[in-house]
Amino acid sequence: MKKLLSTLLFLFVVAILSAQTDVYPPSLMEPEDAREGLMPDVILNWAAVGGSGGTVEYEVQLDVTDAFTSAHTFDKSQLSGLQMQDLLFGQTYYWRVRAYEGTDVSDWSAVWSFTIFETIVLLKPNNPSAGADVNVELKAKSSIGAGSSSIPISGIIVYEFEADTSMNFDSDLLFEGHSDTSFVNTTFLHFGETYYWHARVRHAADTCIWSEVWSFETEFAPKLQKPLDGSTDQGLENELKWKPIEGVVDYEVQIADNDAFTGAHSAIVEHGFEYVTDGYLTFGTEYFWRVRANHATDTSDWAAPFTFTTISTVLLDKPDDEEMDVSILPLLEWEEVSGVDFYQVQYNNTNNFDDPCCDETVEGTDNFFQVVFILDYNTTFYWRARTMQGIDTTVWSDVWSFTTRPIDFGIDEAFDANNIKIYPNPSNGKLYINIDGDRNEEVSVRIMDMLGQVHIEENVIFGQGNTSKMFDLNNFANGLYIVKLTQGDHSYSHKITVHK
Repeated sequence: MKKLLSTLLFLFVVAILSAQTDVYPPSLMEPEDAREGLMPDVILNWAAVGGSGGTVEYEVQLDVTDAFTSAHTFDKSQLSGLQMQDLLFGQTYYWRVRAYEGTDVSDWSAVWSFTIFETIVLLKPNNPSAGADVNVELKAKSSIGAGSSSIPISGIIVYEFEADTSMNFDSDLLFEGHSDTSFVNTTFLHFGETYYWHARVRHAADTCIWSEVWSFETEFAPKLQKPLDGSTDQGLENELKWKPIEGVVDYEVQIADNDAFTGAHSAIVEHGFEYVTDGYLTFGTEYFWRVRANHATDTSDWAAPFTFTTISTVLLDKPDDEEMDVSILPLLEWEEVSGVDFYQVQYNNTNNFDDPCCDETVEGTDNFFQVVFILDYNTTFYWRARTMQGIDTTVWSDVWSFTTRPIDFGIDEAFDANNIKIYPNPSNGKLYINIDGDRNEEVSVRIMDMLGQVHIEENVIFGQGNTSKMFDLNNFANGLYIVKLTQGDHSYSHKITVHK
């Protein structure tokens, strides 16, 4: 009897062991259980299980409930991972995996869950913000989450943007933009309007909900920059500048001699954000100017006007007023006035200009006059200047004076900044060197670049009746150069700029 019972117990244990599978349920790995903010193409991963030597395959189930009553069962695969596609935004999913080896089937793994992101986050322009261009870039974040836990957005087809002056996004000014990136440029937004905007993403099966609504305000009008408001002593050729607004087609500029802009001069600027006044301003006048912007569907307000006043006289520069020991062939200089035709220069040995000894006309591009007839030694001279544009003329400048040097002044004594004139600087291709002296002396002239390479080297006689020499720099590249003059033990160096 005992032998029979032992035999039956052995057969029962063998049957139990034979009924157990050799395949264990997989362990889920990622995404972590209950993870949120995942992509619609998330990859599910689990740990591979060992079998008894056969081929192991895995079956995955996915459902929106943990009861798996309407589960989608994916085809079995030998891979220990599976990428999803077009999962619904904002939806929580439950998943599990089991393993197959031949006819052996493991139990289901533990059930984990994850949630697809529901909406996206806006990035710029800031909320709220002002002064936006009319083609402002709308940009959303290209990831979900923050810091090291953020995940790049994937598994979508397109970003959709809306911007409107109505919070309901139903006005005639609605902008709609689509992009395969997280940003889009608007077009032809209206000036000085508050716009509300939001964004979302979609794929073939679903569209996420709209983001929260942000707002920005477009620029009302261009902002004037130069010349500064209230500037004085301006020339007739002035460069008017303003801050550009991106997305405009052109700008309209108005200039008038009254703040009502009655009889204003108007101009359209299609390229750039500056305008040069030329040919219609007059001396000694206060002008008002303003700018507005245009594009295909709107025109901005006028900018708040700026004023500037044109010069009423010429400002003398060199020689300094009442300067002593001045060359007998001086270079008379004054501050440049832009946009003029000519300068008129008068100098005399008395301050009565009813009958000046010398009355000279200088091109409007030059702001200097080289005296070419030797003046008397040790004599006080008076000079003045004015400028002309068309039939308009400034008043005469203040009268300045200078006193020429004593007689018998050699080249070797002339090697200082008071008696050597190198002009114009910057040079537009011609350079004049003037050295004043009574005795003829040979001077070495070298013009070299900043690396020390000599471009011109000549010995020139300077002295009485031969004080000026012209050098042709038209073959020089634009840049800085050094002019070095040497006479005996004396030398003089001067830096010049070539700008053609």
